Amino acid sequence: MPNVLWTDIKGLKPPKLDKMVELRETAFIKKLRASDASDGLRIKPMQGAADPRARTGRVTDGWRAVLFRLDGSDGVRTYVYAGTWPHDEGIQIAKTRVLQGNPINGIGEFLDATPLGSNPSARELPTGAAKASFLTARFNYSRSDLVDVLGFDVAAAEALLGASDEDEFVALIDTFPNTWQQYAALALGAGDELGKIRDELGFNEAPDALPNETEDDRILRALRHPAAKMQFTFIESDEALERIIDGGDFGAWRVFLHPEQRRYAARTFNGPFRLTGGAGTGKTVALLHRARALAMADSEASIVLTTYTRALAENLERDLQRLDPTVLTSPGLGAPGVLVRGIDQLAHSIRMKAGTASFGQAAARVLGTTVATVANVVGSQEGWRQAIRDASPELPEDLMHESFFEGEYQQIVLPMRVTSAAEYLKIRRVGRGIALDRSKRSEVWKVVEMYRMRARAAAQLSYPEVAAIAAAWLEEHAAESGVLADSVLVDEGQDLTPSHWRFLRALAKLGKNDLFIAEDMHQRIYGQHVVLGNYGIKIVGRSRRLTLNYRTTEETLRFAIRMLAGAEFLDAEKHTEGISGYRSVRRGPYPITLPATGRADQLNKVAALVSGWLEDGVEPSTIALLARTNEGARALCAGLHERAVSTNHITSARVESDRPVVLTMHIAKGMEFGRVVLFDVSDGIMPPPNAMRGTAPEEQADVLLRERSLLYVAASRARDVLAVTWAGEPSVLLG
Repeated sequence: MPNVLWTDIKGLKPPKLDKMVELRETAFIKKLRASDASDGLRIKPMQGAADPRARTGRVTDGWRAVLFRLDGSDGVRTYVYAGTWPHDEGIQIAKTRVLQGNPINGIGEFLDATPLGSNPSARELPTGAAKASFLTARFNYSRSDLVDVLGFDVAAAEALLGASDEDEFVALIDTFPNTWQQYAALALGAGDELGKIRDELGFNEAPDALPNETEDDRILRALRHPAAKMQFTFIESDEALERIIDGGDFGAWRVFLHPEQRRYAARTFNGPFRLTGGAGTGKTVALLHRARALAMADSEASIVLTTYTRALAENLERDLQRLDPTVLTSPGLGAPGVLVRGIDQLAHSIRMKAGTASFGQAAARVLGTTVATVANVVGSQEGWRQAIRDASPELPEDLMHESFFEGEYQQIVLPMRVTSAAEYLKIRRVGRGIALDRSKRSEVWKVVEMYRMRARAAAQLSYPEVAAIAAAWLEEHAAESGVLADSVLVDEGQDLTPSHWRFLRALAKLGKNDLFIAEDMHQRIYGQHVVLGNYGIKIVGRSRRLTLNYRTTEETLRFAIRMLAGAEFLDAEKHTEGISGYRSVRRGPYPITLPATGRADQLNKVAALVSGWLEDGVEPSTIALLARTNEGARALCAGLHERAVSTNHITSARVESDRPVVLTMHIAKGMEFGRVVLFDVSDGIMPPPNAMRGTAPEEQADVLLRERSLLYVAASRARDVLAVTWAGEPSVLLG
């Protein structure tokens, strides 16, 4: 029973198979995994092939599978499957590609043995670096650096050194046949040190050589190298094969991990760990693989995977099942397996576990009084306007804003468990940025008391209050509760509140692998900045950053990052979170900009653009149009309908549509689409004037920061094509 590895040869875009051929491809590989002598496979060696291991197999009369056969000294045969191609093209690819283990870095790779000039489709590489070189002029790399230290072949190294500017350099990367080459070249283009490149790609992590290895043994060992796994993966079952084929590019993104991502997915951490990175850098992918790895390592472990909203949690659960349907799912807190829930769902589960009386008693530690009944749970912003009006505090006008009191309550009062005016007068208000003297604090506390009194009268709690009380209950009843998690994995951590963090710290057992946090401060579109160390989560020295973008094209990435330029973003330990070093592994068209004279003109241009995409055969459900508000989304739907473009307006992060979808930029968080239109990014729309009017002056800078982040989040939803429209003057946030 042979082993089969799935791979692709970079630089060669395999043809899209119709459903019939795809089904035959699946059947071919299943038969091959059972026996390479199966009837109908017709696996044949190539006459005159550059690599004697090259084979082709019959998928249909007109289509051939490209294979490379390796016979291990242990008697196990392995086939590397490199795709299904039209007959003649498949023969040519099999004859001209060589599978080997790189002698410098130990990675399994393909070489193109096509004689230059003999084939018009062969890549034309420069033979020297006589002209001004982008790499040498900016970073002083040498040919020896690329060949002797990193393992590039001479032709590839000279091509890279011969690129005269960044655009030529990045375009060249697409022609390389191996993933490790593409990533190493991108790192060179960012000016990374050679040692850093070797470390990130795991050059020093190659499996040890075995005694009396044959050449096939050496290649098999090279295919198990961490960096080779970005391009080659063992097909462990027929179900895994079908997931890879059905998933297409989207599924592959979740299977082929960069060595650095794989390291974070599998490594043991002695305490909380924080993984950061820009949109599309694979933080969530690493998180999903980590959940799977933890569950496989210990079938009795209780693992919680959580995020900011229920809809995002449902997406995580779906993707975890797509990654591996055999992962044990947990029925509830404390039970073995992986439990995927939104953060507020988890807090509600603790409330139900505690029971009314016990939860109400825990509330006294947080609110200063027991809570007998809870009729409903409301959003954190509700009730402040009425509390301000009823308390009538004597405060300056610039503090008489709901957003100020909501922020003060979530950032200071709740997490610090302030229950009296005397405590509030003494508490340190770290990070608030708004100075309050003793008299102002007294007036603020009047509003807090009124807010709490009105909420108790209505028998209601806010979501942050439920989380804060759940944390207090766990701290008292953890030992006997049976609900603690061995590991808690957090996605979109930048959007959580202090009460959420206190709750998660209480939920996770102290010890190895207790908290793993994936976040990006550049995507903080809710709440305010949080310093994790203030809530018992010590991550100093245990934080790393991903910089390679797998979702968007380089052109879209540059456009999106420009919206962040000039602003200061602080991470979870109050250090500046920079935007340098991000790069994409994909190329594409430059973003389309559609300035318009007014709203009608803007709608006409959007309708024409979307209609053109649909006429070109673009799958309708892969097109998304994002607006700043729900009102804007509804108006966009109506305007497109008047122009004979049918769309579906969706109001949660769940997409099942046979039409292009219209949604808000906030809802699009955590989603991705082939083509994205950012609608009405106009002056006066982004940022919306009412967002600034209802905000204390000291907090307006943070509001603008979140608006920048929202636009960045929206732009980075696009995999292939981004378009931006505005009427009149564009938003200043576009840069």
